[in-house]
Amino acid sequence: MHRPGLQEDLFQIVGVNDIRTDVGEKIAAEWGCPHYVDLTTLLAEAKPDVVVILPPHPFHAAMSIEALSSGAHVLVEKPIAVHVGEAEKMIATAQRNNRLLAVNFQQRLRPEIVAARRLIDEGRLGKIQHVDIKITWTRTALYYSQVAWRGTWNGEGGAVLMNQGPHELDLLCHLVGMPARVVAWTRTIAHKIETEDTVQAMLEWTNGALGSVHISTAEAGQPQRFEIIGTGGYLAISNGSVKFQRFERDLLDFIVTSDNAFAAPEMIEEQVEIASDGGDHAAIYRNLYAAITEGVPLAADGISAMRGLELSNAMTYSSQRGVPVEFPLDRAKYLALLNDLRAQHA
Repeated sequence: MHRPGLQEDLFQIVGVNDIRTDVGEKIAAEWGCPHYVDLTTLLAEAKPDVVVILPPHPFHAAMSIEALSSGAHVLVEKPIAVHVGEAEKMIATAQRNNRLLAVNFQQRLRPEIVAARRLIDEGRLGKIQHVDIKITWTRTALYYSQVAWRGTWNGEGGAVLMNQGPHELDLLCHLVGMPARVVAWTRTIAHKIETEDTVQAMLEWTNGALGSVHISTAEAGQPQRFEIIGTGGYLAISNGSVKFQRFERDLLDFIVTSDNAFAAPEMIEEQVEIASDGGDHAAIYRNLYAAITEGVPLAADGISAMRGLELSNAMTYSSQRGVPVEFPLDRAKYLALLNDLRAQHA
């Protein structure tokens, strides 16, 4: 998935790091560069300007911090880290070394997401009242068994919340901001794994808006749904398209002033212009190159990428402890929970 971005002649590959010698040497041969079995040697000998971090989640923080400390910019795969405390250390290291920390949330650049963000920023939805997200995939037992670290507390730190869900949680925060509190239920419905394959969460924002999130790898045959409802209209994002229906007048004003007890405001569907392409890995690499050479903002920097991780951690904590969670999440309490879960499955 990253290969198209690396093939755009914006970057020259100067080294590949993989502890698996056979895999690393094969990839290095394809790129015509050296293979290194450890990151420290790569940083010392290849002296890269940018390091792309792509290992399993538990290695994201340490490898990113080492690369940033060496003077390299970093692009790290999602999620930025396993827990929010790690992410904060990564961000602090980037700031201390005046380096860029980019996170591969390429879906922010999907044309329909860009269009939706524009509508929200323009105030077209009015005051946000409700957000509803339902995203499901089918993952068979083979998906988890063919890679040992998947679905484990020590190898992944979660499952659907750490692997499939980060994009949706990131888009939620990207479009409507961080909620004020969450209560969540995680379940392992279909798979023989340590961690969750399904999550259901209820959210509340400081303005009183409510939301629901359902993400699962144990379901099939359902449409993906991302809906945002405000006093100005209704926005639905699905399958590469955006549907926007505006109310003929502000909903709250209509409710207060209408002389018909059962009336609803007329909804007027508007065409939403969206770009023809974007939102792939190549777009993230182009953005990173422009950020380094021209100073343009990163599409997804460490600070903004951390919000979805904090939401994910809070959902896990809420479910495991049976309590609602208010933000900011208590970092020490979450890390203690995670360490307990890791110890139980060591």
